[in-house]
Amino acid sequence: MARITVINDSSEFLDLMRELVTSLGHQMAGLEAVHTSIEEVVRTKPDLLLVDLRLENTPQEVSGWELVILAKAHHDLLNVPVILCTADVWELKKRTRDLEQIADVHVRTKPFQIDDMSELIERLLKTSRTKRTSRAKSAISQIPVDGGPPGPPPLRR
Repeated sequence: MARITVINDSSEFLDLMRELVTSLGHQMAGLEAVHTSIEEVVRTKPDLLLVDLRLENTPQEVSGWELVILAKAHHDLLNVPVILCTADVWELKKRTRDLEQIADVHVRTKPFQIDDMSELIERLLKTSRTKRTSRAKSAISQIPVDGGPPGPPPLRR
């Protein structure tokens, strides 16, 4: 069971995503975007983030785009895949070059097909789990067994 954090300014969208996420067997933390901070997002310990690009915001509050940038720069969220949702295709086109520079951000325009979103969520969670397992194995192989410095893994016969 994965933890998916959905950040949106629409309670109807949050309800829809809660239905979808729980039907897939996962937990969802829904954050209404009005007062969401990156610290709040980190506290949810997400395995996947789903963020609306165009959140209603005031100058003191963070936008969906800013949340994505902050998440990809935050140590605890750096390797968390992001699905960026938007109905604003024009804004998305303006961000195309920026999006190409950010790893593991996937875009879905609204309205989207539920089956397509379900498949994307499951694929990203599976890929993310595989990456975490691989990183953990790599880190474990670097731990010195005899107290000496880490070295290459022993040869197998």
